[in-house]
Amino acid sequence: MRCEVRAARCALLAIGLTLTAAVAPAAARPAGKQSFRGVIVASGESGTRTVVSTLVAAKGVVSGAGRLVEVANRPGDPDNVSRDDLIFRRGRMHLVTTTRSFIPSIDRQTCVVRVRIRQTQKIRGGTGAFRQAAGSFAGTIRGRGVAARDADGTCSQKLPALLEVDVFALHGTLSI
Repeated sequence: MRCEVRAARCALLAIGLTLTAAVAPAAARPAGKQSFRGVIVASGESGTRTVVSTLVAAKGVVSGAGRLVEVANRPGDPDNVSRDDLIFRRGRMHLVTTTRSFIPSIDRQTCVVRVRIRQTQKIRGGTGAFRQAAGSFAGTIRGRGVAARDADGTCSQKLPALLEVDVFALHGTLSI
């Protein structure tokens, strides 16, 4: 008799756990404050802009170090929009950036360029652990570089910079 009672209790427990799991709400996605800081180093010495190195440090909902990969714009993207992927061990986050202001300055003798850019960013999905990622950010870029020279010796506004170092910071909210 005892074995039958124990078997009945086990069956009821299994049914109860199954129903509880089916009725319980899905686990809430982590969400909260998020910041990303990083640097992009690029060279235009070859005549085309080539990213040499990147580093991204994340703090908040996602913490850790990763890298940034520039992604080609999609057809229909306006000129003030750019796309990047933030890559971490657990996956990629797709970042869409809209430039709000662009303030350049150049030393005409040395061709040293300084740029300050204000932007807004949205994270829209990704891969791996970040396939459901969504976020909104405000960001700045402070860039320095050395412009190439045109044949007449003036600083070129068309050729890529010989050297470019961009330091960026984004602050906002993220859910994954």
